Amino acid sequence: MSAGYSYADENMNETEVKKNHIDFGGAIRARFDFDPDRDIRKLSFDTLILNTDFSYEKLSGSFEYRILGGAYPYDYTDHIGDISFPKKAYVEYAVDDKQAVQFGLNQVPIGFQPYYTSTVIESIAYIAGIEDLYRVGLKYNYKNENSEVLLGYYFANAWKGKGTTNGAYYSNVIVSANESLENGTQYKEQDAVALQYNYTQKNEDWTANYGISGYYSKLDAENKKDDNASRKIYGLHYGVNNDRVGLKLITLFNHIDTPYDQTTFGSYDGEFNVANKGVIYSADLNYKIPELNIKDINDFNVYVHYSYYDKDKKDFLNSNQFVVGSAFTYKKNFYIASEWLFGKNNPYIGGSDYGQSLASGGSNQWENQLNINIGYYF
Repeated sequence: MSAGYSYADENMNETEVKKNHIDFGGAIRARFDFDPDRDIRKLSFDTLILNTDFSYEKLSGSFEYRILGGAYPYDYTDHIGDISFPKKAYVEYAVDDKQAVQFGLNQVPIGFQPYYTSTVIESIAYIAGIEDLYRVGLKYNYKNENSEVLLGYYFANAWKGKGTTNGAYYSNVIVSANESLENGTQYKEQDAVALQYNYTQKNEDWTANYGISGYYSKLDAENKKDDNASRKIYGLHYGVNNDRVGLKLITLFNHIDTPYDQTTFGSYDGEFNVANKGVIYSADLNYKIPELNIKDINDFNVYVHYSYYDKDKKDFLNSNQFVVGSAFTYKKNFYIASEWLFGKNNPYIGGSDYGQSLASGGSNQWENQLNINIGYYF
């Protein structure tokens, strides 16, 4: 299993703001996976993306749907389309030039929006259901020259897509585990409130962003033996960038209050457990190299990322992720990213235990693999 593309989406979707329009687009992606320890060398279809954006007067909206299956790592399915799910589906009303309201399947404001990293795989915070999190609800946004406030109320997960497990979602969300998952839990996340404040400071060469986030939700027990529970997240983030260099730092305090030490999450047709309590750290450094923008190559950049889950439970093995990568666009429509991934007790990297790595732990050794992703955007 793997996370959705992050920086690629952000980079390829940088388009001029238009009024009173409707646009249809998407992407077709392929992937090459090389894992020397597991003898994996595969070139495969990855994802078909379909999206629509519209704007009319003060109304706007965005919809995106993803289609997978029939190829590695989903070669346990027979056809493309055997796995599919929505990423986002919301409408927005601009109250004035400083205020807007979104309703529908939109991003929960925790930490940097939309992504914490420059990578394809995203950070450990994505696996833990915090980064790149989309849920159904109402979000208010106020923004002036230096300050931004986001306040959201979310009453449900995204609409479940098609798949072979309960994890048929884009974002990692709390799900009821199948019986095959050891130590799986049976919870459903309901009423949630999210609040974020950002302050932006600009000078001649640099722009800095300071932010604080808070999130609280109720967890309803879907079996009859457990009591209802709750989930709390607190975050601090700092980012600074100029025309060539970008740095993102974030710390997240994760606290899920249940009778267990772990909770089951799911996405991209997978289910796994996540340690209930701990602190997640993430750092991402991106450097643009315009000197390598030759002929039809543009936006050439290199990056390095590290994230770490420091779990509270003493006998749980902490999780690590380290990524070195580069990416560029070719003839405007192609986006190519190459990443060498290193992980320890990480379900997304190497052969560590998929179901338990982010909870009690996995192989407890450094795993590695190479991923190359090629996307054609239309």
